[in-house]
Amino acid sequence: MGARSSRLKYHEWDSDKLAQTSGLSRDEIDRLHIDFMKAAGSDGVLDMQEFIRFYTHLPGIEMQDTHNINQQARRIFRAFDRDNTNTLSFDEFLNVIVLINQTMPRYDRVEYLIRQNNIDKLKKNKGLISAEYGHQILRRLNDYYGSSAGKEHFYWKEIDTQNRGYVTEEEFMNYISNHADFNRK
Repeated sequence: MGARSSRLKYHEWDSDKLAQTSGLSRDEIDRLHIDFMKAAGSDGVLDMQEFIRFYTHLPGIEMQDTHNINQQARRIFRAFDRDNTNTLSFDEFLNVIVLINQTMPRYDRVEYLIRQNNIDKLKKNKGLISAEYGHQILRRLNDYYGSSAGKEHFYWKEIDTQNRGYVTEEEFMNYISNHADFNRK
């Protein structure tokens, strides 16, 4: 949920945990990577239109209404284009795959993504979410769930009631899992 250069790359992810949270086997993830790279072309990333075409061919997605798929794909693209390049890398796309997996509880999927993308945790603040990272997560969740833009500041104040500039992962996840704005499929 930070800039591309500061996140773990696909080959650095815990492949067993990724398989568990995505609902895909390691082989299916490898195949998805190959298909993604074919769809992405020489630049290795998907723009919005490439993403929509790729997204609509994911297993289970093609059974949805075309109009809803396109709207959903656009919303998801904006939510996971974390560095605002108007493209998605495969690493960003993996976040999409995890979040749309309905075979695992939403709490577990969101918690995994938060931990996976928490560069502060990798550096020094194990188990803590900084205000900056918390705002990024909340902004992405707003985008994903279609909530009002800019509410991340309000949410953060409700989570960090002591104004410490950080919260524990547990405090953060408890807030998200109990807030109506984030409890929709």
